[in-house]
Amino acid sequence: MDLPPDWETDTVEANGVDLRYYRTGGGPPIVYAHGFYGTGRSRRRLIDDLAADYTVVSYDARGHGRSAAPETGYTVDDRAADLLGLLDALALSGPVLMGHSMGGATVAAAAAEAPERVGGAVLVDPAGFTGEPAPMSPDERAAFVREQVAKWDERGVDAIAEENAEELPEEYLDAAPGQPRREAEAAVECSPEIAEIAREGYPEEAYVAELFPEIDAPALVLRADAEPERRREDLDAADALPNGRLVHVPDADHAVFQSQYDAAMREVRAFLRGCQSQSANTT
Repeated sequence: MDLPPDWETDTVEANGVDLRYYRTGGGPPIVYAHGFYGTGRSRRRLIDDLAADYTVVSYDARGHGRSAAPETGYTVDDRAADLLGLLDALALSGPVLMGHSMGGATVAAAAAEAPERVGGAVLVDPAGFTGEPAPMSPDERAAFVREQVAKWDERGVDAIAEENAEELPEEYLDAAPGQPRREAEAAVECSPEIAEIAREGYPEEAYVAELFPEIDAPALVLRADAEPERRREDLDAADALPNGRLVHVPDADHAVFQSQYDAAMREVRAFLRGCQSQSANTT
C-alpha cells in the first residue's frame, strides 16, 4: 500500500468498528465514502484534486480495505453510524459528506440521521436511488459476491490490474496513472463479509429518495445520464430535497467520475463554493 507523501493514515474506532482513514490537503473538511468493492484510497485523482482547496478525509468502509470486517452490521443504517462515528473520532465539525454508489447511500442516510452535523452532501449516483426489481434474491447476491471476492483473491493484483487497464476509459487512464492497480488492490482487499451488504445493504425500495425530506443540509445529487422519462422521475424525486438539486451529467454512466470527470468536477466545485458562502453567511 503506497501512499503519496502528503497523505496520512491511521485507524480509529467508530461505532465499535476499527476504520482505516486517509487524510490530505488543507481547508474546510470533506469526507469521502467510496463505493462497493472500493477503498478510501482508490479514488486518488478525485481526492488529490479536491485537496488543493480542502482537507479531504476518505476511509475504508467496514469489510473493505484495511478496516475491520465484522460478521454482521452491513445495513445502510450501520454504515451511516460508522460514518458519523468517524466524524466523532476525528472531531470533524460540519464537513461536506461525499459518496459514490454504496457510499452515496451511506452519505444520504448519515445526512438524514444527523443533519445538524453536516455542512453539505454530495451523492454521486447513489445506490438505491430508485426502487427497481433485483435480478437476484438477497441470498443469490450474497453468494455471487463471496464467489467474486474468492476469484479476486486467487487471481491477484497484477492480473486484475492488467484487465482493468484494458477496460477503463483511455482519457481517464491518461489523467489518473496507476488507477488500474489501485482498483485491483481494492478488489483483493475486500473481505468475504461484504457479501452481507449485497444481502441486506441494498434494499429494493427507493430508500435514498425517501430520505430526501430529512436532508436539510445543502445537497447535490449527480446522476448518470438517462432517457427523458427516467430524468423526469429523478428530478421529481429530487424535489423533496429541502435545500438541494439533482444534475444528470451528460453522457455519464454509473461511474460518473470515470466517464465524465471534468463535467462532474465542475458541478462539485460550484456546489462546494456555495456551501462555503452559505456557511459564511450563517456565522
